[in-house]
Amino acid sequence: MSDEIILEACSLIKEFPALRAVDNVSFSVHKGETVFIVGPSGSGKSTFLRCLNMLEKPTGGEVLFHGKPINADSRGINSYRSKVGMVFQHFNLFPHLTIRQNITLAPVKTGLLTEVQAEKKADILLQRIGLLDKADAYPMQLSGGQKQRVAIIRACAMSPEILLFDEPTSALDPEMVGEVQSLMKDLAAEGMTMIVVTHEITFAAEVADRMVFMDHGKILEVGTPTQLMNSDNPRIKEFFTNVL
Repeated sequence: MSDEIILEACSLIKEFPALRAVDNVSFSVHKGETVFIVGPSGSGKSTFLRCLNMLEKPTGGEVLFHGKPINADSRGINSYRSKVGMVFQHFNLFPHLTIRQNITLAPVKTGLLTEVQAEKKADILLQRIGLLDKADAYPMQLSGGQKQRVAIIRACAMSPEILLFDEPTSALDPEMVGEVQSLMKDLAAEGMTMIVVTHEITFAAEVADRMVFMDHGKILEVGTPTQLMNSDNPRIKEFFTNVL
């Protein structure tokens, strides 16, 4: 992990009718850092993550990328998202495209790679996760764990500077969770900057450089996994007592 800050939230607010889902949150992520966001359901974790990628337009505050503010209405939003990849809970693969086509679509559409280059990169990535033989298959022919691994390498195909994961294993059968977590561990070990929203506390404790605890739209505490799991904050203590 370096001293370079890649992504920063400054006094970020996201309001819905009768609900402030993200309440004046400030936080920064350094290059090469793996950050896990934990907390109870409904605490604003996923909304905060979606604000970082501008899938939700913040009501107030700013998101800074390399120190420059991101405007959700700007023409550069697609360029920004190409550098800040997103992996969703339910894969979001295109069902009518083959696995290889799912991976090559964005790099070719954005002009990042030619079709030949994109297909070569897709095959390298599929080889890495042991699914090269599925390149011409369709998403419906894959297991949940296979789909999520494809979703992760699809994001990697854009050579992003940071990856955002929104509960990437919560929709998987238990026996499929490990294969996705293994890929995420490899990415962290290789220095990919990652922010992960998860309920998998044991996995977070094993992989995270830092953990962020959110409740009622606010960050209550930030620290190493050991620091958070031994926090004196009563709410955090209660949470870990219930989930561990």
